[in-house]
Amino acid sequence: MKKVLLYLLLIVFVLYLGGIAGAASYDFTPTPADLYDLDHTKYYTWGINWSVPTNESIVGASLFFDDIRNWDNNPNVLYVHLLDSASAGVSIGYDGEGGGDNYLNLGVLLNQWNNLSTTPQDITYNFESAEVEFLISYLVNGNFGLGFDPDCHYYNNGIKLTINTTTNVPEPATMLLLVLGLVGLAGARRKFKK
Repeated sequence: MKKVLLYLLLIVFVLYLGGIAGAASYDFTPTPADLYDLDHTKYYTWGINWSVPTNESIVGASLFFDDIRNWDNNPNVLYVHLLDSASAGVSIGYDGEGGGDNYLNLGVLLNQWNNLSTTPQDITYNFESAEVEFLISYLVNGNFGLGFDPDCHYYNNGIKLTINTTTNVPEPATMLLLVLGLVGLAGARRKFKK
């Protein structure tokens, strides 16, 4: 009986560790990847349909700009919002180089970059914990979006959103019940063998 119990505990422990180690990253890229080089006469909505896989929870997210740069040395601003919903894919609105944020009262402002250089640079914006919570709540219906309003022209070599998840691990009480059930089954099997 002790041997059986030891094996069962070992199996449960290995399964528990396997659950702790589980993590995944999901990458999303708009089409086109550079959002038409973020022209200053337009604003862009990028809608994404996606559901969090079963037994996973979102733990972080980041937005990456590859080699983003301003087209000249004029003052410039780039607004980026997390949106509750948006039609899948990329849609474009025209603001005629209008100053200000077209997404001002929509979603959550992730960041506002001011006066980006003409020198290409990689920028990664890591979502803050409150923004991750908004993302989680927005994904309840399997859809969310990002809004980009460039108040200048930003050449870039691509934009990527990464969502990081972890595997949900059973709580200790659940694991204890599993162990007790397995021990009970082992005991009943042994009793019926005799």
